Amino acid sequence: MTARVTRYITTMQRNMRRVSGFLIFVFPCYRKGDYGMGKIKTGAYNPLPVAPMVLVGATVSGKPNYMAVGFVNGVNIKPAIVYVSLNKRHHTPTGIIENGTFSINIPSADYVIETDYCGLVSGKNVDKSNIFTTFYGELGSAPMIEEFPITCECRYTGQKVEFDMDTVYFGEVMQVYINEEVLGADGKIDVLKVNPIYFSGLENRYRALGEDLGPGWHIGKQYTPKQGTAEAEPRGPKYQCSIVERCAQPALTIRSRVAPAELAATIGQSAATVFLFARDNGSTPSGALFVAYHGFDGQGLDIEIGFPFMPGIEGRGNIHLSEIPGGKAASYRHVGSYEKLPEVRTALEQWLSINGYVVCGATYEIYLNDPQTTAPEKLETEILYPLLPGS
Repeated sequence: MTARVTRYITTMQRNMRRVSGFLIFVFPCYRKGDYGMGKIKTGAYNPLPVAPMVLVGATVSGKPNYMAVGFVNGVNIKPAIVYVSLNKRHHTPTGIIENGTFSINIPSADYVIETDYCGLVSGKNVDKSNIFTTFYGELGSAPMIEEFPITCECRYTGQKVEFDMDTVYFGEVMQVYINEEVLGADGKIDVLKVNPIYFSGLENRYRALGEDLGPGWHIGKQYTPKQGTAEAEPRGPKYQCSIVERCAQPALTIRSRVAPAELAATIGQSAATVFLFARDNGSTPSGALFVAYHGFDGQGLDIEIGFPFMPGIEGRGNIHLSEIPGGKAASYRHVGSYEKLPEVRTALEQWLSINGYVVCGATYEIYLNDPQTTAPEKLETEILYPLLPGS
């Protein structure tokens, strides 16, 4: 058993990289002529066609300051975590750090000139506090713009990621404020009434919202495979979970916060440590190696690595008694190469969302056989999503 675990861990360390809970493999570089019909190389840059344009607000030296930002989005649903990416030379980060708060203000197209102006001048040299009507919410220090249809105040989580030019700051949304006139008859936000601004970086232009293309996470059900293909996919979802009731399983784990680049090595070291500790105390795992993913804060992964055991097992030191939770769960058994797992996870999470299931707690990957002795196409991985009761 010890030799099998050692081989298993060595293979995983050699083959896999993981970011935010997804397995990432290094794919071979393409050579000239391999790009596909009509494809040409155009260099390395951000190819996203459009980005939402917002003003990030912060109180700096006692005054509200606003700057135009296109690198902004959400990274987590509950709690609601967003990020803003700001150039290191900007004035606004000083206020974010000093007060621990910032705001995100979504302008309508009516304010495109004012919005762009806030990106042309720096608060270091120009007082932008009089451009808009400022108000403050529950946090008391995150300035928001009364004229804009949607605003929110955020508490800086203290987490950031440093790049050469920019720093990414993470914030928890504490409250969202909406102008009543953008609500539809059903009481929900009517995005056409909001009329947000989008920045088209590929052409350096601002754009307004276009035509309605259909409902998200739903219109794809209309997909029909192309006729005449040799291996047409079957109709319906390619991946879907089984909803099961599970008994809780005691486990010994090591919980760590690691950078994505260190994950493979951490899995190997932690798995070996848990296995050898149990063996030295007369216990044998009752199941396969698993990794539980509790979250990603923009800098490190919060993970548990371990094995399930029969009841009565005890931990010591950094080896903790834990469990794979019981109750309602969504389960999927993937048969095939580990490099397919990112695609599978994405598809399963979309399926769960479409069907109204809410994931509760960590997500588990359970590696059911030995990659050293199993062909890649026959590897088995159980992906387990504990579900919120009633969902």
